Amino acid sequence: MKKLFILCVSLFITGLTYSQTVFMENESWDAVKSKAVKENRMIFMDCYTSWCGPCKGLAQNVFPQPKVGEFLNSHFVCCKYDMEKGEGIMLYKKYKNNIPGFPTMLVINPADESIVHKVVGYTEPDALIAALQDGLDGKTLAVFQKRYDAGERSLELIKNYCKALDVAYDQEMKEKVVREYIESMPLDSLMSKELFEMYLPYMDDAYSTRYEYVVKNLDKYQYRLKMNRYDIESRLQRAMSDAVREIVNVTLANTNADTLALMKAKEEKLKKLLQGSAVRGFSEMYAKLAINDVRMEGDILVLDAILDADKVLLATRDEYVFRPAMYKYMIEYADAKTQKEIIRKYLALVQKKQEVADERSNGKVTLFTENDYDILAIGYYRLGDKKKSEEYAKKYEERYKLRVADIKETFKDEKMQAEVDAEYLRRMNEFHAKVGMK
Repeated sequence: MKKLFILCVSLFITGLTYSQTVFMENESWDAVKSKAVKENRMIFMDCYTSWCGPCKGLAQNVFPQPKVGEFLNSHFVCCKYDMEKGEGIMLYKKYKNNIPGFPTMLVINPADESIVHKVVGYTEPDALIAALQDGLDGKTLAVFQKRYDAGERSLELIKNYCKALDVAYDQEMKEKVVREYIESMPLDSLMSKELFEMYLPYMDDAYSTRYEYVVKNLDKYQYRLKMNRYDIESRLQRAMSDAVREIVNVTLANTNADTLALMKAKEEKLKKLLQGSAVRGFSEMYAKLAINDVRMEGDILVLDAILDADKVLLATRDEYVFRPAMYKYMIEYADAKTQKEIIRKYLALVQKKQEVADERSNGKVTLFTENDYDILAIGYYRLGDKKKSEEYAKKYEERYKLRVADIKETFKDEKMQAEVDAEYLRRMNEFHAKVGMK
């Protein structure tokens, strides 16, 4: 009876062990390869680090699950390596081009040590099994890439290749593949729901013919193809907002005639799309371009009247980007002799915005902390209040130095740090000239 009990316990423990993924952990790479060759199996390698949270999630929640263990144990020789210790360091150097982050799971052919398939990031059990089954069925990233590089462009290949790139977390290559495929197709192919859904995440060029096609056919996407109008409008709005912001920012920063002419041509193209369009948010962006036109003409009084009226009309609700840019322009370019009240009015608005930001940040300065003290210093200098100008100039420099230090701490590259220092000196020299400082 005692022997039977021991046998049952032994079988139970063996069953538990087998149901979990059995790894050769941080063992000799040669031993792993030899075992895989002997058993005629592929190698499944879990690449992890000790500090990686998602790696721990896989180890605790995914690999111990019976269905995962049964699948991995029956199809692969499984190994795992800390990429910062022992043979893991050698393997990371060997496969680093295929390890965009941690965790990364590689399927490797032991015969030539080539990558057959890969899965990147924390992956739920069913999704992991499905992704690896695709690899076993020959639906691997390596196979699809080879066919793509050979010139094949069937829709089936594009979909399979993109799916494999998703699993491999290679979004840069996926975007390239989708763009090249869509741009090779006739314009009206975007009326295919399948192709349009593929293209939608990458619709970011407001000047392209495809973007214009989508704007003009928005109702058809909603009613004929039964697509979510909000999702499409959000994408259209994001791309248009970026294009409008570029025009405003470039024309604010430049006086070069050729640059301004280029921006004017771009603006005319955008206005044709914006005018009369039913896309949500387009009327607001048209208003921004119209207000910027007035600013470019340099008519301070008209611009002041428009900005005042717009507080009621709310054509430009983007209080933290567009309007502050207009306020800064008014402070810097209103006539310091005849338009002092205008300068004071916009100084008060910028000052209030800065006070709100300071209260929100609780005195902590980071890369993203508001720092409009430069424009406050410029404004008070133009009003002749040198004491206040120097006070705000000092605050601006203190914050800017902290920001520079934060950037240099983030980017250790010496070339990048030198560029940051050069930009700091350039901006300080430009700023000092505007507030009468040496």
